[in-house]
Amino acid sequence: MKIDQFAAMNMVYQRYSFEYFLKSMDRQGIKSFEFWTGGSHLNIDFDSLSDVKSFKREIDAHELRMVCLTPEQVTYPYNIAAADKELREKSLEYFFRYIDVASELGIDKLLCCSGWGDYDEPREEAWKRSVDGLWKMTEYANKKKVILAFEILQAMETNLVNDLETTKRMMDTIKDPYFKLCVDLVPVRVNGNTLLDYFNEFGDRICHIHLTDGDLSGHVPLGLGSTPVKEHLETLDKVNYQGDITLEIGDSSWWADPEKATEIGFTTLKKVLVERQK
Repeated sequence: MKIDQFAAMNMVYQRYSFEYFLKSMDRQGIKSFEFWTGGSHLNIDFDSLSDVKSFKREIDAHELRMVCLTPEQVTYPYNIAAADKELREKSLEYFFRYIDVASELGIDKLLCCSGWGDYDEPREEAWKRSVDGLWKMTEYANKKKVILAFEILQAMETNLVNDLETTKRMMDTIKDPYFKLCVDLVPVRVNGNTLLDYFNEFGDRICHIHLTDGDLSGHVPLGLGSTPVKEHLETLDKVNYQGDITLEIGDSSWWADPEKATEIGFTTLKKVLVERQK
């Protein structure tokens, strides 16, 4: 594995300005990041595409590479599988606009998920709505040459795609060059699987990785949980993975000190990379 395959993420910096985040990347010598679009940094509900151009100029000035655009879609109400038709249509418009943003920023991947259904309705009804929405997003992504990086979530986040079986069902349903997979290692571990299980099943359809830490669930800085970092890196070497890997930190306890959180994660990563070279 090469260090330039690993990216930071601005989500843990959400209580700080975007300018602070960019300068933090400079201070730490980090060259790549996954661009989370929460309201505190970039939110298409308020910003125009002209604002997006100014964001790109600022990012380019810091010589940073954006590896994936990640619209907030779990804590916000946007849900492509919603039973409410108006909410569902608004959610699709939200993602179409962010596909436009990804194209404008020159980012080749946009992260998405299945959405979720009401837990008191037949699950299959929500599944059909999710598939319909994802196909529409895929068709639009084709036009903009942006790959959808479909992320598996935890069962507490969605009742649709949250394990290996349901991931396989969705990936078998939507087969398109612009619909690929983001593997988040939290639901992988929570469900008792390994990263290798996913590569054995999906191979080169995996286009992005969220390297996370916790016990088992959680998104704390790498090295502060029980995730087998060395094992994950060995798997990525074994399958000759050439894509991007984001050190995703989402735990709110680190919002007050995101630079320290990011530093801990990359220090752990570099230590493991050095140890593996001995």
